[in-house]
Amino acid sequence: MKRVLCLIIFLMLVGSASYAQEESPDRTFGVVEAYYRPDEAAELGASWERIIFAWDCFQPRSPRDFVTTCIPESYLENAAAANREIVGLIKSVPEWASESGTPGGVPDGIGLSYDDSDNVFGAFVTRLVEYYRPRGIHRWIILNEPDIRPGEGIVEFEGDVRDYASLLKTAYQAIKAADPAGHVQIAGMTWWYDRNAHRVPYLRRLLSTLYADPQAEANDYYFDGITLHIYFTTWTVMPILLANVEILREFGLQDKDIWLAEYNASPRRDPEARIEAMFDISLEQQADFIVQTSAIALAAGVDRMAIYRLYDNSFVPGEHEPWGLVRGDGSLRPAFHAYQQVIETFTGSRQVQRYTTPDAEMITLLFPDRTVYIMWSSGFTGGEFLINMGSAEADVMVSDAVGETSAALLEANGGVNLAVIEAPAAEQIDLPWVVVAGAVRIVEIDGVPRTVWYRGEGGAVTQIR
Repeated sequence: MKRVLCLIIFLMLVGSASYAQEESPDRTFGVVEAYYRPDEAAELGASWERIIFAWDCFQPRSPRDFVTTCIPESYLENAAAANREIVGLIKSVPEWASESGTPGGVPDGIGLSYDDSDNVFGAFVTRLVEYYRPRGIHRWIILNEPDIRPGEGIVEFEGDVRDYASLLKTAYQAIKAADPAGHVQIAGMTWWYDRNAHRVPYLRRLLSTLYADPQAEANDYYFDGITLHIYFTTWTVMPILLANVEILREFGLQDKDIWLAEYNASPRRDPEARIEAMFDISLEQQADFIVQTSAIALAAGVDRMAIYRLYDNSFVPGEHEPWGLVRGDGSLRPAFHAYQQVIETFTGSRQVQRYTTPDAEMITLLFPDRTVYIMWSSGFTGGEFLINMGSAEADVMVSDAVGETSAALLEANGGVNLAVIEAPAAEQIDLPWVVVAGAVRIVEIDGVPRTVWYRGEGGAVTQIR
């Protein structure tokens, strides 16, 4: 009997050890509001989705309310069936909960302890997390775009940065108390509203405020990560990401998560829609922007990213921008296939490097058995990437943004074969400067990274790697 008992214990320990050694799912690539089209979300391969948990829906009339039908059970069931994690975005203050009575109002009692009954936001967050923790939701984003000020656009939080710091503190403490495994992201920030208004970046102002709190260090400064939103222009993606990385580093918080929770380029030139988008972007450029930004974000060290959004659920022709990878009629934009290729091809890379010349950009993703090259021209002149293939004569297959493939030309040069990868010039649209860079080219080659050159239109050759 003792021998049998020992065997059972041994098997239990082995089973526990092997379970502990299993790798967590890769949650790098997500999409906003997958629940509208769960079948397409599963086909896309998104590993997480952002869903709005609107406070004014859960508690419309008083703090005694708690309307769980605000998030239908089908949302949770469909996500679980696809192994897709749900991240909750908490926003929209009920009319009764603030002095202004607006969705962007400063909640009453926000300066009190998170567990004080008069801190109505703390009480709501506690109840929300206690309800959804056993349902598998552990990650929360606290409000949305608080850096947009009155007169600049849609104001989602009327308070100043000190008010937001108090709100973040309340949320962080409430979430951690209700769910020790909980994760707290600072609200998505836009960057450009501060830049255009000549303000100090919101993140720097917020961190300065948090550092003045004597309890902040003991509470890990009340957040686990920052959240960014970047749209439209390829050339701004890396500078915005690096600027925020540098701000975190200045405060000694470089280990915090960085999420790019919204990115896309709305296509004005969609023949299936009539819109007044910011830029005259085509469907092809939207697809290229998604691949370019995904690769750049990985090179900048972004931990998670999500396309805004999966589906045009509320699009009205002539009134709204069609952000969806899926149109309102259920048809797929090319951007859907572009992001699908990103998820299939980029997931699991061990090392990401970015290389640039004045005319071109290349990002390499290193896998145990292969290297993926993502390449494009940066300006209005095109050229060619030349990859050193040594003596190999096998076809090198090249994919565009949506996964259409063709074989590269092989050019003999000094005893080696060069795979010649076309790099089309960026399309000049309605502006004198590049909005979306040139069409993307993707190549997978077995083995470690190879030497690559860029040959411009004039014939000048520059080593890029």
